[in-house]
Amino acid sequence: MTKKALLITGQESETISTLARNLIHAGGMSIFARQMKQMKAIGVDEMHLVTDWFARDFEKEILGCRDRPEKIFIHNTKNAPLRLLEHNVDGNVWFLIEEGVIIDDRIIEQVDIHPSPTVISLIGHNDFLQERTANAIALQLDEQGGYFGSIAKLSSQTLSANVRKLNSLDGLPNALKAIMRAGDCIILNVTGIPLFLDRESQDVDLVWYPVIRREDGDVATGILLEFSQKAFLDWPARFIHRPVENLVIRYLCKLPVSPNMVTLTNAVLGFYVMYLFASNHMLPALLGAYIFGILSGVDGKLARIKISQTKIGSYEYLLTGFVEYGWYFAIAISLGEVFGLAPYVMATSLVLFQLADNIQKRFFRQITGMPLFAMEPFDRKFRLIAGGRNNHMWALLPFALFDQWFAGLGFICIFAVITFFVHQARLVYHLKNTVKLTVSKPR
Repeated sequence: MTKKALLITGQESETISTLARNLIHAGGMSIFARQMKQMKAIGVDEMHLVTDWFARDFEKEILGCRDRPEKIFIHNTKNAPLRLLEHNVDGNVWFLIEEGVIIDDRIIEQVDIHPSPTVISLIGHNDFLQERTANAIALQLDEQGGYFGSIAKLSSQTLSANVRKLNSLDGLPNALKAIMRAGDCIILNVTGIPLFLDRESQDVDLVWYPVIRREDGDVATGILLEFSQKAFLDWPARFIHRPVENLVIRYLCKLPVSPNMVTLTNAVLGFYVMYLFASNHMLPALLGAYIFGILSGVDGKLARIKISQTKIGSYEYLLTGFVEYGWYFAIAISLGEVFGLAPYVMATSLVLFQLADNIQKRFFRQITGMPLFAMEPFDRKFRLIAGGRNNHMWALLPFALFDQWFAGLGFICIFAVITFFVHQARLVYHLKNTVKLTVSKPR
């Protein structure tokens, strides 16, 4: 079974700036580049673009996108039906994509995994704000109506039967109506798609946004930023870092900067902060630690927005953890000349309790499938103030202003110990409840 994709775009879709909708940038890339990456992610090997406009611009986008289907063909509207039939082989699965729409990966995934050979995604009249559906393709199915969810799956037979309607934007609505009448067609209502996201451990609203004008690209970037935001954060990340991160990402989106570049830059900054702490340049080091905390959120968000997560990025937490623990020992080195071994004992205790806390939290997630801080309201609220890099560095600020670094190190050490035992108590509490629920279930 070979997966292929069909995108009709370009003609009759110019904005006042004579730019095709699919070439408008949102979240650091054109919508076309985003669609290529999304198709590659579900295993599409071959993509067909039907357009009479901006062919050279689309060719540049194809060459500039690394994570794309292996083969991409551009056809004009006149020759498209014949070319599509030439590439259509019995058993092929085709994905029909609407131009100029930011589509949630979960919508694409559900269409992909649906057992029916032909599936059309449907958005109800009240599923999204009217301003978003104003330019959507209307669909009417017997008693229920709505809008095309911007992605459909077609069997090779269904494509062959409707290929002459699939060569222009004008013919797309009629093609969808004809496909809906096919015997193997199923309508997938978007409202039935599970909203649960593993990375957030909670339900997150679907993203679906048609981009009509160039300024819509900025709105779409804001929507993607909101979608990429982690739900459970400590108080510095939630109230201080978040707006700064979004400003930085909006700027970086317009530059050829990869998330790995941000991670590498942040690593260099982290080690430099370590050097400053050890050299007794305490206030500049603390300022650098705050910048490090912000950039630690930027690279992850940028990766999610640009759909450019890498294996290197998945190990970023090891690097940031090593840097953080290095800071504590660097502070101990700075204080050691005056206070002897005491700062080293505090730094060692701080690191050991944080390591133990991280181990027990990972153990809990492996057992339950949920992070500890997402279980109940108390856990979510405690997450705001729990011991960790951001909270520790901001807790040092009042001590730093009065040059009481030894007391500050002792304070965050004690807080790390308290955090460990609070999490341990919550872990035992939740595991006991899990066991009770398992035992009480009827067989």
